[in-house]
Amino acid sequence: MRFPVLAARLALAALVPAAAIAAGAIIAVRMGMASFAVGLEAMTAAVALAAIALILSAIWMVSALRHNRGDAKRAGMIAFFGALLLLYVPLRTVYQGLMAPPIHDATTDPEDPPLFVALAKRPSGENATAFDPSRMIHYRGEYNTVSYMLHTYYTELTKPLALIMPPAKMFWRCFNAAKRMGWHIVDYNEKEGRIEATATSFWFGQVSDIVIRVRPAGTLGARFDMRAESQTGNRDFGRNLDLLKSYRAKLGS
Repeated sequence: MRFPVLAARLALAALVPAAAIAAGAIIAVRMGMASFAVGLEAMTAAVALAAIALILSAIWMVSALRHNRGDAKRAGMIAFFGALLLLYVPLRTVYQGLMAPPIHDATTDPEDPPLFVALAKRPSGENATAFDPSRMIHYRGEYNTVSYMLHTYYTELTKPLALIMPPAKMFWRCFNAAKRMGWHIVDYNEKEGRIEATATSFWFGQVSDIVIRVRPAGTLGARFDMRAESQTGNRDFGRNLDLLKSYRAKLGS
């Protein structure tokens, strides 16, 4: 048996258990049968197998193109594109995690973040709801506070968003934008200008608690601020910052 054909078949043999491990990890975490940490460990094994499948199938593809031969075409193509598909999400998550600050709590107002009320109480073992702007972190070669990092590298989020409209109108605009995001509204109070919701990640079902605050700004306007915090884990791989960005964009649409 020529090596390219063997490589294609071995690639498919590596892809099948990789896909099974990845699917099992996702199902186990979402159903509460395994912790997020255990799920990540399982995904690491799946990624390793998928990487092997990608390398072997790439060897087959190079050989097939060079010699214009289609032996083991089905196995090679399935392994190559299947490995690419399986690797895309975890590698993209890792990339986002490397590019984002090592935090699990993001807000548009680090000095005076919105406070959780309905979502303030969490079971033992989950993250505390108190925001710590003075916590020191390493990010982009600097060692400084969370507040400094957010103001320096995410000015588009920490710059106040105030619109010329009554606070009540702004409140319901924020409320409807949260619903369009697909979040689960937990509690809201127009008088307090507070909206609380939860957002669940697609793959592992990680939950972020969200609180939106609307306040008067001057005599004719209203200001919006928001906070998103992961219920568990000390690093969110940039997810909560993405929630802030996506919501802010949705609010302006």
